[in-house]
Amino acid sequence: MRTVVAVLVTAVLALPAVAKEKKAEKVLPHADDVVKTATERFEKDFADKDSDKRLRILKWYGMHMHKDVLKRLSKIYLKGKDLEQQALAAMGLGNQLHDPKKAVKYLMQGIEAFDKYATREDPEGDEETKQELEATVLANTLIALAKLNVKPDKKGWKAIKKLIDHNHDEIAIAMLDWCGTTQEWRALPVILEWFNFYPDGYSWSGGSVSVDTGAAGNKDAKAAKAKFHAKYGGRARKARPKAHAAMKKALKAITGLEFKKAEELKAWMKENKQLLKKKGV
Repeated sequence: MRTVVAVLVTAVLALPAVAKEKKAEKVLPHADDVVKTATERFEKDFADKDSDKRLRILKWYGMHMHKDVLKRLSKIYLKGKDLEQQALAAMGLGNQLHDPKKAVKYLMQGIEAFDKYATREDPEGDEETKQELEATVLANTLIALAKLNVKPDKKGWKAIKKLIDHNHDEIAIAMLDWCGTTQEWRALPVILEWFNFYPDGYSWSGGSVSVDTGAAGNKDAKAAKAKFHAKYGGRARKARPKAHAAMKKALKAITGLEFKKAEELKAWMKENKQLLKKKGV
């Protein structure tokens, strides 16, 4: 099986200049006759037994912008059983600039439907191959969302923000890139927590929690252990230089500033509470 790969300093305590948002220009879909011809070619090649031929035509078809293309891509993306096809369909949805809201709707459904993708620990053999393909589906979903540049609502943000902390680097990097591309200020608290755990991209700093149950004996210690595991237990203890670089790039894109340490970001966020409040943080 051929894997589809996603194409994929010190803080200054001054308010960054906020660029004025430009009004998005309306993008027109391709003409009906053009899409009709493309669809006929797509249906013929997509029915071929050659898997590479099916992938090639799907990628080509996804470059067309039209309501019919969007509908077909969403079906392959959400209901398909072939991960490589799902990954390409996600990229095709990212091309539907004529109707970004509907394309985002389908992509956000994918975020929820593929929640368990690429979450197995230490996979081997076929499981490892499957995990990499799953990661590409989610990464392509995030790349497509960034291209469409439509921010999710409160419910959507709750569903997507956890991908910043995904243990698979391809997914985490795509998510951090999306945060930077869309200047997603709501990501800062999650990024700060991630920064604390991976301070330099090569080490894992651990974490701490405290509880006070008022109980005698070792119940507090047990409660603290349970709380720690719930919050930090799933975090990968590994070097993550590429994800760390993506995180710093996202911070620069969002705030306009560079941070060498998590403490600098924490201090800046504390210093600029009013700005962050205006940004929905």
